[in-house]
Amino acid sequence: MCVLLPFSLSAQTNDPYAPLTPTERDTFKPQVERWVKDQLRRDWYDLWEIQDQTPELKNELLLGHKDAPDMDRKQYVDAMRQTINIGYPEIKAFRLEGVKPEPGGYLIWGCGEQRREEWKQTSITYVHARAVDGKLMFGLHGGNPDPCKL
Repeated sequence: MCVLLPFSLSAQTNDPYAPLTPTERDTFKPQVERWVKDQLRRDWYDLWEIQDQTPELKNELLLGHKDAPDMDRKQYVDAMRQTINIGYPEIKAFRLEGVKPEPGGYLIWGCGEQRREEWKQTSITYVHARAVDGKLMFGLHGGNPDPCKL
């Protein structure tokens, strides 16, 4: 068992999509790349199409209105412009490290630089995504204090 652990970690480092089936990989890889690109470019207009409008998202973007109806594109873009980098961190850089199935969807993580006002941190950054009709719907990204290097 100890011999397999380094191999599996090595495989994850080299291929972040290794835990996925070939079908999942072919379907989700371009979607994950789109999410990363949208985050880095702050393309909220495009991100709206793949954003899972969870109560947590609405709580952050709409200042506590968890039960608000889903936002249309304009409302979402306005909310992101008013919240990201002011009250919620934005991703300034990101290197994908892994994608794996987890209960209710997929965990996507990597080394990310997050900033909010004067605070910044380079650490493990993650997002949960759920599959809906073959399309990933991404939640809010988060992070932990575990440092990493870009």
